[in-house]
Amino acid sequence: MRTSDAKTSGEVHFPHASGELVIEIGLVMLQGSRQAHVKAIESAAEKAGVQVNIREVRTPGDLMEPKLHAMILPGGESTTMRKVGGKDGTGVLGEIFKMLRHWPDLPVLATCAGTILLADPQDEGPPIIQAAVDRNAWGRQIDSFLASVSIRGEVEQTQCAFIRAPRFTEVPPGLTIASVEGEAVGVRERNVIALTFHPELSRTTVFHEMLLEAAAANDDQVNA
Repeated sequence: MRTSDAKTSGEVHFPHASGELVIEIGLVMLQGSRQAHVKAIESAAEKAGVQVNIREVRTPGDLMEPKLHAMILPGGESTTMRKVGGKDGTGVLGEIFKMLRHWPDLPVLATCAGTILLADPQDEGPPIIQAAVDRNAWGRQIDSFLASVSIRGEVEQTQCAFIRAPRFTEVPPGLTIASVEGEAVGVRERNVIALTFHPELSRTTVFHEMLLEAAAANDDQVNA
C-alpha cells in the first residue's frame, strides 16, 4: 500500500470531511500501465489534500474488508484481461462486476480496455455503463496516436495517448466529460468515469482528482 499527503486542488472541489480523510482505492492488477496510475493518483491526492491507501486487486479476496471507497480499472488488452480475471482465471472480474451492479455509486476510473469491460462485461449481466463502445475502433497498435483532449468543455486542451483505443459509438445525452474535435472520448455515469484513452500517461491528473472527489463526497463511507 502507498500513502500520500497533500495540498488543495484548484480543478476539483473536495467537500470538508470530519477527521482524517483516508481513501481506500482498489487498483485492479490484470494488465496495463498500473504504476503510472499509482503515480497519477498519488499526485492527485497531493493536490487535493487527502491521503490514499492503494490496494492491489488481483483476486476476489482483495475486494473484501477494509471496504473500498474507489476503484481503478486500467487499460491493457481486453481479451487477455478477460482470460486472466475471468471464471477460468482468478475470477476477480466477475466479482468486480457484481460489486459495481450492487453498489452503482462506487467511484470508478476505467481507462481504454477497462472501459470496454464495463460497456461489455460478457458475464450474462447488464452493462455497467450505458455508453456503447467499439473495441480497437481506432486501429491496431501501430495506429496509436496522441490527441488534444478537451476536458469538460474547457478551451484549454491536454495531450493524451490513444493506444489501440476503443471508440464510443453511442453516448447518452449529458454524459460526455472529454472530447476530441467534438467526439466523446470520456463519459461519466453517476460516479463511473470511463475513458477511451490513457490519462495516466499524460500530464493531467484531473480524472484521478475526479475519482478522489467522488470518493470524498461519500463522507460517511470514507470515515467509517
